[in-house]
Parts: sequence; C-alpha cells; structure tokens
Amino acid sequence: IVFGAVGTAGQRCTTTRRLFVHESIHDTVVDTLVKAYSQVEGKIGDPTLATTLMGPLNSPDAVQAYLAAIEKAKAAGGNVRSGGKAFTDRKGNFVLPTIITGLKNDDEVVQTETFAPILYVMPFKTLDQAIELQNSVPKGLSAAIFTQNLKAAEQYLSAAGSDCGIANVNIGTSGAEI
Repeated sequence: IVFGAVGTAGQRCTTTRRLFVHESIHDTVVDTLVKAYSQVEGKIGDPTLATTLMGPLNSPDAVQAYLAAIEKAKAAGGNVRSGGKAFTDRKGNFVLPTIITGLKNDDEVVQTETFAPILYVMPFKTLDQAIELQNSVPKGLSAAIFTQNLKAAEQYLSAAGSDCGIANVNIGTSGAEI
C-alpha cells in the first residue's frame, strides 16, 4: 500500500489514492500506515540516492495542487492523519506523503486525481460495497485487493468485480504496468 501510494511521489496514473479497508480493521490499518509513513518522512529527497524513499513533485504547480487538495479535504471534513505539508527548508518541490481519513468516496476531492502522495482511507462493510466504491470513479487504470479469501479474489477479478484496466491481487497498484 505504501509503495503504491508514495512511490514516484504519487505522480503515476497507477498511484494508490483511495484505500477501502474493512471497518473491523480500519483503525489498525490506518495506525500501521501512519507508522510506515513516518519512516518515509525522514528519507525524502534526491531520488538518485539509494537512501531516498520519495523524491520531489515535478513542479511548484504540483506542490500547489497538493496543498489545495489537502485544504479541500479538510473543508469537506477530512482528518489529516499524516503529512499534509510541503517542505520549506530545502530547495525543490518536496512534500510529505499524506494520509486522510473521514471523507466519503463521493467527495469531490476524493474523486479527483491530484498526482501527489495523498491517500484517502475509507471504511467499508462488505466486499460488494468495496467493489462498488472502487468502480464509482471516472478513472480507473489500476486497482488491487488484499485478501486471504480465494472466493473474494475471484469475485474481484470477475466481470462482476473490478472494472479497472489492471486488477491486482495481493500486490500494489503501481509497478506491474511497466
């Protein structure tokens, strides 16, 4: 999940930007992701260095779009759980990877591709609901399901499941397209 959301600083068509987590484990998953993101925060910088986990956004305009999306998310009731800021202590277009909870899938900011490392995390009750939520976005190049249930994986991959271009099982949304 972290690589899919943070890799290439969220600037890929296959970036993970919406994460639907079963309500029974939602809080645990969010807490785990926040801890993982804190490990990325100290390793943001020059993407040519082996120690770097996340590089810059591609332009100052991309930084402004990132900041504007975070403000829209807050205005819609979103809670920034991690990140949410641009770096001002260094030259370049560096931002913190961001996790936002408390929004609905149909909120405008959630439905908009920002091409920045912003992950919207939302709970779901049933697999059918999660698939419906996943499919209810105008764009859908890549999606993934993480499950130990073979029937759930098969349903997700079937004609009744994911309608995106690349459907993944137990692997992130980003990387397979290359």
